[in-house]
Amino acid sequence: MSYWTDLASQSLGALAGTLTGGAITVLVARWQTNRSITAQAALAAAEHAASLRLDQLSQVRARSSDAALTLLERLADLYAWLPSLPDVSAETPYLSSHARDHCLEAMESVRRGMITDLYAINDQEARERYRELVRLAYDVGWRSVGSGNRVRQIRDVKHYLRYVQHSLEALVDGSALPDRVNPPILDRPDGEPWQPPAVPWYWGDPADGS
Repeated sequence: MSYWTDLASQSLGALAGTLTGGAITVLVARWQTNRSITAQAALAAAEHAASLRLDQLSQVRARSSDAALTLLERLADLYAWLPSLPDVSAETPYLSSHARDHCLEAMESVRRGMITDLYAINDQEARERYRELVRLAYDVGWRSVGSGNRVRQIRDVKHYLRYVQHSLEALVDGSALPDRVNPPILDRPDGEPWQPPAVPWYWGDPADGS
């Protein structure tokens, strides 16, 4: 009996070991599977979140670019009538009433852009430059700041307007804004017109009109 008892015990021990090993293998495999599923789910969630962020950034850039294009159109209208800017508040315009009225309309359009389209611009610095341009235009047109030098008044605003245009063009192109510079002081004693230290090559092109 002892032989058969030992054999049975050994068989049962081997069977128990096999079952235990099998159970452990199954548990390990299940743990690894669950871990893999969890990792894959986390990766998928991260990829989805990243895709959403990219979509949101793309939409923000698209809105900013569209707004910049609209503001560029407003600035182009004002640019065309800048020679009459100092006449806006004058009873007797230096040039003509027709030009003065168009300049006034263009100024109002640029100002409206500041409280509408400008808020779609996602670059704070670009927004500040546009607001500064509106202030300069109204300082010349309605407050007669720097009125002792009409030619310089017009050129100061024109050059700063071109600087703002250059900034908006950078937003449309997705490139870096030109370096920040202080705007012109309209009633300064210096007689030279203001312009930024670095300007695009096309500012010197006769077709540009600058």
